[in-house]
Formats: sequence, C-alpha cells, structure tokens
Amino acid sequence: MRAAFISLISGLISLHVFGQELPAEHHFIWAINDAPPFHIMRGKYEGQGFCDVLTEQLKHSLKGKHEVIYLPPGRIAKLRKQGAPLCFPCMIKQADTQDTTYSRATLYYQAHQLFTSPDLASELQAKHGQPILLASLLQDSEYSFVRPLGRQYGEHLQPLMDKYADKNKNHIQLAGEAPTLTMLRLITAKKLDYSLDYPVIGRYFELTSEHKLAYLPIAENQQTAIIGAVGCSNSPWGDQTISLINQALPSVLRSAAYMRNLEFWFADASPAFWHQYRSQVLNQSPTQQISISR
Repeated sequence: MRAAFISLISGLISLHVFGQELPAEHHFIWAINDAPPFHIMRGKYEGQGFCDVLTEQLKHSLKGKHEVIYLPPGRIAKLRKQGAPLCFPCMIKQADTQDTTYSRATLYYQAHQLFTSPDLASELQAKHGQPILLASLLQDSEYSFVRPLGRQYGEHLQPLMDKYADKNKNHIQLAGEAPTLTMLRLITAKKLDYSLDYPVIGRYFELTSEHKLAYLPIAENQQTAIIGAVGCSNSPWGDQTISLINQALPSVLRSAAYMRNLEFWFADASPAFWHQYRSQVLNQSPTQQISISR
C-alpha cells in the first residue's frame, strides 16, 4: 500500500511536446473517512457533510486529476507520516509539522462544549459552575465521562484530559464503528453522564435521532477559536498541492454551495457564526455582509 501511494509522486513528471517542457497534470488525492457530519457516507444527509461539500468545491475549482480514497483516520495519519501523497480535507489548522503542511483557513468551529442529558445539565452546573469547570468535573467520581478512543481536544482541554481523564472507573473510552454517535446514544439513554465535542456533532445526532442533548459551555476554553484547514503530506508534492489549494480557496470559501452548507450545519444553530467566519476565515471586517445564493 505504501509503495503504491509513494509511487504516485514519481508520476508527477513533465511532458515534452514539440521540444517544450510542459507541467504534467497535477494528481490530487483526497483521503476521507466516515465521520458525520464532516463526511457523511450513508443516510438522509449522505454526501452533505461540510467536508464533503468543501472537497467537491475544491475538485470543481482545481484543474487536474482528482482521486478520492476511503480510509480509517489512523491509516490516513500513518500514510501522511510516511510521506504518501494525500490530503485530508478537514483538519484543525496549526503550524506545519514534520508530517503535515496546512492550507489557509477553511472553517470556523465553535469551541468544544460539554454534552449531557437535559435532565442532568442543571445538576452538573450547580456542582461545577456556569460555565462548567472541567478540571473540577473530571475529578468528580460521581459522574461518568466517555470519549472516543484516542480522541484529542486541543491545547486548552487536552492538558486536563492528560491530567485527570481515565483516572477512575467512571472514565470510559469507546472504540469501534462510529464511537462518537454511540457515546451520545449512551448519554441520552442516561447510561453515561457526559462527554465533550463540537456542537455541530450534537446537531447531527439530534437531526438523525429522536433524542435531545444539553450543551454546556466549558470555562477553560471560552476564548478558543478553532480553525479548520486542509492538511497534506509534508513533501514536495504536498507543498505544490497546498499552493494550488490556497489559490482556489478564495472562490471556494465564497461559493454558494459551500456557504449554504455552512448555513445549515453551523449558522442555523449559532447566530454568531457568520461574524466569526468573516473575521477568522475570510479575513474580512465583521461588518461586511455575506450573500448566500439560494
């Protein structure tokens, strides 16, 4: 598998026509996984995840050959580490690493919130504050905490995970298919008490089930801005691909299809979304208006 992916780089060669050297058609490889509502591969919203639509708009805007491969997230990360020529369209933006180079901003995410059942929400707030003091709650052995196996929560919350999570029998990590949706079903069934994730994941769960969640802000990450980006393998192929993606993004990020999709997943549930999208992603003045064609 690794040799097959690496060999694709060697295919990016120049063609010689009538004595002139012309660049070969660029080969874009998009690696995606089944992770609703980022990518949705089945059900009512199939193909309508916000990363699905971003990927499709990039494919429409970028000249060259496009290939989509479906892999588990761990396999995608391993291939990037090996230098295989592929891009994961829905990553969290950060400084380039040894394995990954990132595009300019593509999306603004509301900070992680605590998910719990509506019946338990006021009790947790009474004991651990409004907003919730996560460090305090994680140390309270009365309540069960669940998260997907290996899930990371960024610079503000991950240190609390490392210090307090998994310290008692009420802290659980779930593996298997669709662990995030499984844990939300367990919370709404009151078999487990709380978890953490992006509010948009809760929105997908509520739209595709008959259950409701309570969303509680967390004290330790209130000022966090989480920005999305495309991530490609850090290689000459990746550098060239990110350069091409960055050239296409100004039009992609304003495309009617992408903005209608963001309105559905984010803006309908958060009146402040477009303000943040303008300032954090488009780098516009917050007073500038966004027009969405219907």
